[in-house]
Amino acid sequence: MSADDYSFGFEIDVFCFFFLDNATTPLAPEVVDYVTEALTNAWANPSSSTDIGHKAKELIDQSREKIATMLNAEASEIIFVSGGTEANNMVLQTALKYFKSWAGKSHKESSYKPHIVTTNVEHDAILLPLKHFEEQQLAVVDYVPVSTSCGQVLVDEIEKNITDNTCLVTVMLANNETGVIMHVADIFRKIRKLNEIREMEGLCKILLHTDAAQAIGKITVDVKELGVDYLTVVGHKFYGPRIGALYIKDLGDANIPLYPMFFGGGQERRLRPGTENTPMIHGLGCAAELVTRNLKIYQENMLKMRHLLEQLLVVRIFNIVNVEEFGKNVIINCNAVTRLPNTCSVSFSKTAMTGGEILSRCPELMASTGAACHGTGKPSEILMASGVTFEDARSAVRLSVGRETTSKQIERTVSMLKSAVNLL
Repeated sequence: MSADDYSFGFEIDVFCFFFLDNATTPLAPEVVDYVTEALTNAWANPSSSTDIGHKAKELIDQSREKIATMLNAEASEIIFVSGGTEANNMVLQTALKYFKSWAGKSHKESSYKPHIVTTNVEHDAILLPLKHFEEQQLAVVDYVPVSTSCGQVLVDEIEKNITDNTCLVTVMLANNETGVIMHVADIFRKIRKLNEIREMEGLCKILLHTDAAQAIGKITVDVKELGVDYLTVVGHKFYGPRIGALYIKDLGDANIPLYPMFFGGGQERRLRPGTENTPMIHGLGCAAELVTRNLKIYQENMLKMRHLLEQLLVVRIFNIVNVEEFGKNVIINCNAVTRLPNTCSVSFSKTAMTGGEILSRCPELMASTGAACHGTGKPSEILMASGVTFEDARSAVRLSVGRETTSKQIERTVSMLKSAVNLL
């Protein structure tokens, strides 16, 4: 395979597929090499005293350093987990235990319930655990609506929902369907100031979390600039393996707690026990190192290709035979604000077909109508919450370019879509 084969346009048998779906990414060739190296040369238990065991432990430590460097964090602030869902659940469960501990020390009534603030466009790995908390009457949750004019949650709207019992605010860094980047740094800056007042008033400190799954590898993710207490890392969103990591500010500081969900051995400082998955961790470290070294290059190509994609979809294309403009039949959703450089949510307003039906007519194109986790075939609630009409959400397709997507692949993709919606 060539480099292009790994990036949104690769061959399977004799068929050519164009992969434009940010639900996952293929493993970078370098990551495959790292995983293979660990499988071959570091297969022993990292906790064992053998030479191969020491080698495995060394690779894990190196990966921890690489992920920390990518995030502008300390290696001691990184723990490895199975993926984003586990990382998010770990933070949410911690918030409940943290509030209970605070309430006990403050001699508050046992009827007091923790309060959590989030947005109405979060990934299911946040929304569904919170819905479960509500069903079990474990917490009170506010889902702050994003602006229907831009798809971003407004800083003041988050602040309005803070109560005396608020113990956690979790806001995704970038939306997985629209690509919209949230004002996480501004939101958390305001809450940190609010925490200073709350401390003097004897109120519970508000913990701060962001799910950065979609943002890493596309934009700079700096935990210090964001001002987060917790940040979720998902490897398979940036050409790494399907495991994840969790950043915890000043891990070990009682003011920013982390409680384990599992109990067993002493791995990951007893916060995530279980024999470490050395090959996948080694691969994750490699993926992080690639981001640290090449992010600017990745960004430039993704932005260039996304711009070309949207240009070919919306305006007249020059120097390409038999391709006419889509015109007003095409809407680029949430394009009025800063988005990830790779993500385009597009609706076809003059067709009776759904996004799924459109994609079914593009057998060479691998894309989606929204989050892969949903898979319901219904119009995306995320899009409608972001101001997209029901009809436009119904025909929406999410197209995501990759690090090495080519203009040829973009042109072919547009041609397939035009044919699918009978605009040729």
